[in-house]
Amino acid sequence: MKTAAPNDFNGDGFIDLALGSQATVSGFPFAGMVPVVYGTGTTLNPAKRQRIDESLSWVPGDPQQDEGFGSALASADFNADGFADLAVCAPTETENGFGGVGALYILFGRSVGLQFAVRAATNCDEVAAGNFNGDKFPDLAILGDQPHVVYGSATLSQPGGLVLRNFGVVSEELFARTALAAGDLNRDGYSDVVYTVSRTRGVVLQVYFGGAGGLGSTFSQQIATSLSTSASIGDINGDGFGDLAVGSPADTVGGFDLAGQVRVWFGSATGLNLTRGVTVINQDSPGVPGGPEAGDYFGFSVALGDATGDGKADLAIGVPFEDIGTTLDAGYATVILGTTAGLNLASSKAFQQGTGGVPGTAAEGNEFGWATVFRDFNRDNRADLAITAVGTNANQGLTMVLTGTATGVNGPGVFPVLTPQVLAFPVPALAFFGVSLSR
Repeated sequence: MKTAAPNDFNGDGFIDLALGSQATVSGFPFAGMVPVVYGTGTTLNPAKRQRIDESLSWVPGDPQQDEGFGSALASADFNADGFADLAVCAPTETENGFGGVGALYILFGRSVGLQFAVRAATNCDEVAAGNFNGDKFPDLAILGDQPHVVYGSATLSQPGGLVLRNFGVVSEELFARTALAAGDLNRDGYSDVVYTVSRTRGVVLQVYFGGAGGLGSTFSQQIATSLSTSASIGDINGDGFGDLAVGSPADTVGGFDLAGQVRVWFGSATGLNLTRGVTVINQDSPGVPGGPEAGDYFGFSVALGDATGDGKADLAIGVPFEDIGTTLDAGYATVILGTTAGLNLASSKAFQQGTGGVPGTAAEGNEFGWATVFRDFNRDNRADLAITAVGTNANQGLTMVLTGTATGVNGPGVFPVLTPQVLAFPVPALAFFGVSLSR
């Protein structure tokens, strides 16, 4: 059977949308839930949905307060059975009476959708899928108190099949690993892994190359950077090498604290091209909408995907704490088109609720741009952009999809706006719907 595309959970050839919500489950606030909306090939169908949480009989464990089930998500067909699977982090899961231990879940796809799960107790803050050892089974990188990898296999769903293996440098001076991403930077056919890690002498970006033996314990490249929250890999200039965008929303820009910026490194046969250097993008960059302000958090989320279908990845940047006029923390997102020369800042376009065909109203605390991801939901060979606004309606949250077109990202077209009410949440209050999107 052919391996399914990521996020095609029922194997019908249509891409589905999985997202995280910190909803109340069985009376436990912030226990967490993963809603899934299934694709039709032209749009997403809210009537064809799942709400997955630990109260279901097939999901191991029980819901508890503040466990955060669904805080991070990643998809691939880890057992290569023709149905995409979903990795789910519950970073503060209780284990044997001890709170905050954390857990990793893998939910397995079937013809009727996600229907079976396995679990491992481990600190799990971020996940990213790739093929690190070059076999036919996609793999999973996990960040927590230390990095782990799960190598895909046909027996992954069987008892004892979920095995966490170590990779990466681990020492007492390294902590706070963030901004995880996977992709092929050096075009050797193996996915590579990047993340940032804090140390006593500052923050560094570490790169681990994939190979026939998988991911090793020694970094392949290390670059000084700053505190980061997000990362994405895609081919911006169409040369076949994966390029890397990293969001550092806490950076000071133009004297404004927490204004934020994004760094872009381009891939090459040797990994990230340090000779070419880094491209730094912020709201002081010519062509980029807006201007830096304290607390904007430009780059809180980043996503790379080919919205125009020209073979070059475009960059979406979430700015969830951007003030729109006097409306505090309404948020917006900026999309910059990729070209053979790199990112065309002159093409930058801002999206906010209530203008430019984007549904809704820019309201205080909406935090539009909290999470972003590109996916081709309508099968037109152009990636559509999913964006969340977790603070909408007093932290109920919403998610929308903006359509990819030949000229870039446009309005939602036929895609519905998704909310807890649309998906019939039992408790929509404080759902924080859209706290994560499946990568």
